[in-house]
Amino acid sequence: MAELSSQKVENSNDQDLDDDDDEVNSSNKITPNDHQSIFDCSNSSSISATKDDFNVESLIQSDLCTFVHTLIPKNYSQLIQCHLKRHKDGLNKSFSLYFTGKDPDDEALLLTARKHTTLSGHTEFLIGMNIDTPTKNLNEENSIAKLRTTKIFRHEYILYDYDKSSSTNESNKPQSLAIVYDEHIFESKDPREITVLLHNTGATIREFQNNETIIDEWRAGRSNSLLEFKNKCPKFNEESKIYTIGFLNNRVKQPSHKNFQIISSNEQGKEIVILQFGRIDENDFVLDFRYPFTTIDAFAIALSSFHNRIRK
Repeated sequence: MAELSSQKVENSNDQDLDDDDDEVNSSNKITPNDHQSIFDCSNSSSISATKDDFNVESLIQSDLCTFVHTLIPKNYSQLIQCHLKRHKDGLNKSFSLYFTGKDPDDEALLLTARKHTTLSGHTEFLIGMNIDTPTKNLNEENSIAKLRTTKIFRHEYILYDYDKSSSTNESNKPQSLAIVYDEHIFESKDPREITVLLHNTGATIREFQNNETIIDEWRAGRSNSLLEFKNKCPKFNEESKIYTIGFLNNRVKQPSHKNFQIISSNEQGKEIVILQFGRIDENDFVLDFRYPFTTIDAFAIALSSFHNRIRK
């Protein structure tokens, strides 16, 4: 069970080896292919929406708060293209998510996050909007969501939505998303496996009691209201001895153990990419997503990759 604590230890990330140690994780790097993956839901006959049906730029400019909480429409065929910047200031770490427009210089700041550790040892990412210098100013009071590890030595994360609850009890905040990483065997060269649990948009998000989590519900088989997604399995090239993935639109530029795609199936049963995340350079990462995620959902999934996971 998850145990939430409001006590914090600021700037206590000196043990955070994952930021972003691709030399330590060199055997698990995923190399982007030079070609686009063949299955893209924009080619599906079931997709009928046009760009005018969901005007991202207009929504961001008119009401950013509504946009980041809005579920990307199912019939919107395009990926929402963003990039995530990591900022390091000594032991302080923060993150910014930008929407990428047609013009490379025409980008819009969507969300920020601050990483910190509680006194109990849990890692948390506080997520906010319109926060200058998030490492100093983003806190529990002005955040709109929080991503938190369930247990210190578990590779599991829960996204708590602060804007969708009147409860003053933090442990009863609605849980909109969970990310579960495989228990990786120490020195294993296999890429990590990721499971994303998301509440079905047609079901009411219930407030859990007694520190329950949606991961507990999933493991107990009470997950009728949950959607489950997996990451795409990279292909191993026997000749070059590397793992590869064909990222859509060639957006990912550099090998990294963080590179991944989350996949689903369309109505014809073909594999589609619903989220992709990967390295552009040392501190800049691509984050593209579509239905069934909101912007906050996608940001949280990406943030989970910036936490050290001790391998057994």
